[in-house]
Amino acid sequence: AISGRGLCVYVKARSLATPRRAADSPTMTALAIRSDGVAFLAASATMAVLVEGLKVLAKAGVYPTTFTRKLLHMAAGPVFILTWPFFGKQPSSAVWAAAVPACMTAKFALVGAGLIQQDADVKLMSRTGDRRELLRGPLLYGAVICAATVLGFRSATAGGALMALCAGDGMADVIGRRFGRRHKLPWSPQKSWAGSAAFTASAFAGSMGAVSLFHHWGWSSSAAADLALPLLAASVAAAAAESLPVPEIDNVVAPLCFALAMRALAPP
Repeated sequence: AISGRGLCVYVKARSLATPRRAADSPTMTALAIRSDGVAFLAASATMAVLVEGLKVLAKAGVYPTTFTRKLLHMAAGPVFILTWPFFGKQPSSAVWAAAVPACMTAKFALVGAGLIQQDADVKLMSRTGDRRELLRGPLLYGAVICAATVLGFRSATAGGALMALCAGDGMADVIGRRFGRRHKLPWSPQKSWAGSAAFTASAFAGSMGAVSLFHHWGWSSSAAADLALPLLAASVAAAAAESLPVPEIDNVVAPLCFALAMRALAPP
């Protein structure tokens, strides 16, 4: 039993405690936003170093422009994923993270539209030197990274889909050009069996690596070995989608098919 005086003390203590907790909520939110803002700047700086470094290589002629363009395609996604630990655990953290590729993509779109003059960007990301190319493949590439980040931040499905986009699609082009000149796909003369095999192997290896990191960082309850079969099946599905004669939009269909296969075979 609680005495009258004890009850008064208890009620008074509760009344004093409640406003204090309410006041803490905006403070914690402000701290989270500030932390994610700093993370945004750090991640943006990391991506800028990557892009500007490749621009230097392309301008100096150290490597052929086809190589530096493909290197950016393969490296941007994995490097961006490595910045995800910078961000917090708030629901808004995914939006802050997605703002990094969104800003980069917006800049490249302005270059492609001719509103910003950046010859180095055009040289790095276009096949023919036409700035309008940035409004097709590169624009879709950035949009997919943004969508994967917002919809599946720190999930195995999003990480694997980005590996299919970057490692899978990138290596399919590299290996296909080198070893796929003779054995073309019957339904897609511009694609090869060697390229599709390279896509499958690279997407699978990349997604296994991403899931291993996510498990190590505590984002995924499943180890990479537990998801090996779904990841392999999703890599095959993405490779099949990439092999279709749909130029430019393979940056969308391949990671999308990977994500759909993962959702079907390994639902969260």
